[in-house]
Amino acid sequence: MKYSNLNVLEINEISRIVKEKQPSLFKQICIFIGQLFYYTFIVHFKYKSLPVNYKGLLFFGVSLNNRRSLEPIINNIEKDTYLYLNNHITDVHKRRAWWHSIPYLSTLIKLYKKSDKEDKALILKYFTRLLTTYGLYEIAGEMLDKYKVKVLVLANDHNDINRCLIFNALEKGIKTVYVQHASVKRGFPRLDFTYSFLDGKESLEKYLYDGKPKGEVYLSGGVRFDFLYDKIVKRNYDIKKIGVAINMLDNFDKVKKLCLFLKNNNYHDLILRPHPRYQHLNTEWLIKNNIAISNPKEESSFDFISKIDFMISNESAIHLDASIMYCPTVLYNMSDTSVLDDYNFVKNYLVKLANTEDELLKFIKNPIEVMPTKETLQYYNASSNSHLEGKLGSTIAHFLELLCQEKENQFDREYGFINVSDFLHEIKD
Repeated sequence: MKYSNLNVLEINEISRIVKEKQPSLFKQICIFIGQLFYYTFIVHFKYKSLPVNYKGLLFFGVSLNNRRSLEPIINNIEKDTYLYLNNHITDVHKRRAWWHSIPYLSTLIKLYKKSDKEDKALILKYFTRLLTTYGLYEIAGEMLDKYKVKVLVLANDHNDINRCLIFNALEKGIKTVYVQHASVKRGFPRLDFTYSFLDGKESLEKYLYDGKPKGEVYLSGGVRFDFLYDKIVKRNYDIKKIGVAINMLDNFDKVKKLCLFLKNNNYHDLILRPHPRYQHLNTEWLIKNNIAISNPKEESSFDFISKIDFMISNESAIHLDASIMYCPTVLYNMSDTSVLDDYNFVKNYLVKLANTEDELLKFIKNPIEVMPTKETLQYYNASSNSHLEGKLGSTIAHFLELLCQEKENQFDREYGFINVSDFLHEIKD
């Protein structure tokens, strides 16, 4: 089957709002060739296939954060009724995706020539990612066919392989369920799922910027927060241990400057937590300065937050995790760009912004000032302080079991989820 008419820009729509700097076109091509060799001759032997004897409920998650969001649901479903797949199985073998994409090189070049100025810049910036989308789309369709999927559950709505699965599922009439795994920004793709379970009204308002959802949307609250209730610690706001969470935007020199500032003000007990994809971490400097490191691949954000009395981070979804755990948290810029408040955490009073070191120090000494109200927390996490708090995994698992049996109409709406149609009229354009 040919995919010459595949809209790779629509599949990679999230690229329009990503701020990360990308390699030059020449370097992208070199990386592509290197990855082609790596996936063909090295990783090929590490992939595995899975049995297909199950009842059609397929979970798919490529990242650690995705898996952590799906686990509370999976743990409440009988083992022989579902499969959990990631990008380390034969069916999403990147060797095949890379090789199958090469014949579409001329197709992508033609798309570039007929595109407007904005899309041309986007194609050059993400040339090899867009090219490999053709191959990913093909193997995503093959995977859905092989496993005879009835219901596809995803915790990511914008990454390339997930988008390929979503579009294929729409074509094949497969029911799709989205479980939000993190806070979203304005500009995320439209919700093209049969059913979507969102954190709260705040998330829905951002998704609506890209159009009305295709399927049903429920404001369930964040299922990923089910784990945190055993980790919430009683806080007396005596700030001794400070956590610094950094992401790809942050300049490590500015991170070091912040750490030294805190130490000079007698806050010596520091824990630094990098984003899983942060590549500029200077562990030697951290060890030399007695700064602990929270490894995001081994420790969840909730475990990290449970150990600290106060958190500092740039624009990041981890602020919501901290707020849900009643940990004082402040947004402080450690990057070379200005703060845009993409998550609207500052605008909606979830988080305070410290523009200077003196402001930051003032907040640390008065942590109660930065704590959000109960109403603000529910705006972000609908299940907060409700009867569903900590029970979303089992509730959504029950819904999925009915969905596989085509009995979703029996799902008890009295569980407390808010259907999007109940309050769409309240949200202004």
